[in-house]
Amino acid sequence: MALPEPLSNLTELPLEKRVVTIGTFDGVHRGHQALLHAAATRARELGLALTVITFDPAPAAVLRPAQFDGAILSLADKVALLTAAGADQVVVTPFTTALAALSAREFFEALVGQGCMEELFVGEAFALGRNREGTVDVLAKLGAEHGVRIVALNRIEDNGVVVSSTRVRRVIQAGDVKAAGDMLGRPFKIVGDVIHGAHVGRTIGYPTANVLPPEGQVQLADGIYATMAALPGETKPLPAMTYIGTRPALNTGRRLIETHILDFDGDLYGQCIAVEFIDRLRSDADFPSLDELVAQLRRDEAATRRVLTGAGFYNN
Repeated sequence: MALPEPLSNLTELPLEKRVVTIGTFDGVHRGHQALLHAAATRARELGLALTVITFDPAPAAVLRPAQFDGAILSLADKVALLTAAGADQVVVTPFTTALAALSAREFFEALVGQGCMEELFVGEAFALGRNREGTVDVLAKLGAEHGVRIVALNRIEDNGVVVSSTRVRRVIQAGDVKAAGDMLGRPFKIVGDVIHGAHVGRTIGYPTANVLPPEGQVQLADGIYATMAALPGETKPLPAMTYIGTRPALNTGRRLIETHILDFDGDLYGQCIAVEFIDRLRSDADFPSLDELVAQLRRDEAATRRVLTGAGFYNN
C-alpha cells in the first residue's frame, strides 16, 4: 500500500484540533517509538489526529555541519516509520538558519496558530527555538498561556545508557551494529541500487551485489558483517554476508558495500536492495593472495550462518 505524501508546511493541515509531537526523529529509535506510542494513544483517546512534525535536513546538519556525522535513515524511511508508528500526518519542515533564528515563543505560536494544537508531546530533553531556549519548562508556560497541554516523556535507556540518535550514530561508526539494532528496535540498514564491480567475487565463488555508500548517511565502520538482504521479488530478506571497505587485497581504493547473498543466484544489477546489518564478524584485512582471501571468506560464511541462526534469522 502506498504511503501518503508528507506535508511540507503547517498551512497544508486541515484546521482542526490535533495532538502534535515534534522532533528530528533521526533513526526513529526506541526512545522516539515510546514518544510516538504515547502520543498516538492519547490522540485516539481524544478522537483526534496525530500530527508529527519533523525536519529535513537535520538541524545539526545546518547548525553544526562539521560535527554532524550523517543521518541514520533516509527521509523516505523516516516518514514510513513515523506513519507506521501512528502518525496521521507527517509534516517535513525544511530546516534553515531563518527557522533556527525564531524565538521559542514565535515557533510555539506558529504551531498553535497553524496546527490547531490541543496537546504537544515531546521528550524530556527537547528544546525548540533560538539557542534551544524553548525547554520543557518554557513550553509548559507557553502552553498554559495558549491552553495547550504539554506532555514530556522520560528518556529510554539501554543497558544504563540513554538511547539517542547521537549514541546510535556512534555505535554505527564503531561497527557495533548489534548495539545499534538494540537501540533502534530493528537492524540498521543501508539501501542502494546494485552497480557493476570488478566481478572478482564471481570468479572465486562469492558473487556480490555492490552498492555505493549512500550520500549523507552515517558511515558504518569497514569490515565483514552478518546481514539480511531484502531483494525485489522476494517475500522476506535473505541471509547474506556483507563487506564494507576499499578491498585492500584487490587494491582498488574505492569504498564499496558488497553483499554476498547465501544460496542465491540471480541478476540484481540496477535493482534497489536493502541490507540489514545483524552483527559484525571482523575488521577489514589485507590478504597476500586470492587463495588466502577465499579461505577467509569460507570462514566468514560459516560464521555468518552461525550468527544468523543464533539470532533467529536463518535456519541452516
